[in-house]
Amino acid sequence: MQAHYLIIGFFSLLLSTVSYAEKTPLEWLTSMEQAHQQLNYKLPLIHLERNHVQSYAFEHGRVEGQEVAYIASLSGPVRHSYRIDNLVTYVEPEIKPYSIHASQIVGPSPMKFVGKLAQVTENYSITGLGKGRIAGRICQLIRLKSKDDHRFNYILWLDEASSLLLRYDLFDLENNLLEQIQAVGLHISENVSANLVKLKDSTRIDISPVVKAAPQRWDLSWTPPGYKMQSRDNHRLMVTAESVEYLLLSDGLSEISVYVAQAGELAMPKKAITRNGIAMANHRQGNVDITVVGRIPYQTALKLSRSVIEN
Repeated sequence: MQAHYLIIGFFSLLLSTVSYAEKTPLEWLTSMEQAHQQLNYKLPLIHLERNHVQSYAFEHGRVEGQEVAYIASLSGPVRHSYRIDNLVTYVEPEIKPYSIHASQIVGPSPMKFVGKLAQVTENYSITGLGKGRIAGRICQLIRLKSKDDHRFNYILWLDEASSLLLRYDLFDLENNLLEQIQAVGLHISENVSANLVKLKDSTRIDISPVVKAAPQRWDLSWTPPGYKMQSRDNHRLMVTAESVEYLLLSDGLSEISVYVAQAGELAMPKKAITRNGIAMANHRQGNVDITVVGRIPYQTALKLSRSVIEN
């Protein structure tokens, strides 16, 4: 009888292994989306950038049919954010809490790629890289390689048992590591946590009013493939009170900010690139200064700064 159970166990393990192997990289990404949206789980995270490390606690669950996600920093000033379906609330030091309509929390999150399959398949080639191990769990490695030179590349580590994303690495075009988010543990439960239940039932924070857009003087004659205009407005910079026209582009995974202002007396440096891959390109065009900032290749930022045209 014992031999009988051993044989059954062996074939169950074999079938499970085969099912993992038969999944294509795209099917793994589809499973990842479903897992992150449906499971109740907690992930302690480490966010690593050049010369900077931050730790976070992340929770997700479904409470009475609503999706609730929570992320809190575990070092430095106390700050946390939470999302209930498509309403995100930010609680930060010295700032009145506020809420906005959004599908994701801004900041380091294992849900960065959830809801982005269309953009990923449009802009990246997707390949499997075999297996690895994170937080004591076997993972499937998926590489997202940009189809052009206008964005950077990722490697995703998906938990083989649950399909949850346990790590992602962002690399520039020279294969230098720019950013990494890595789980140092994973707890999946049948029941949602008491913290998420409390958040779901908490008093709603007033939603930040939408500022009516002012007439736009500037536009773009070129945008990188896959990037679309997300918003545009006019506002004043906090430090100088200078009036600028602002345009925001996104490909779903990264964002590019474009600022157009009256030219100052001093020309700004034409080029700047931070150690974590944020590029800034400045271009003076007639009587305006154009600044483009984003975690993108510098040449893309420069080309974009030179594509600004007057309506």
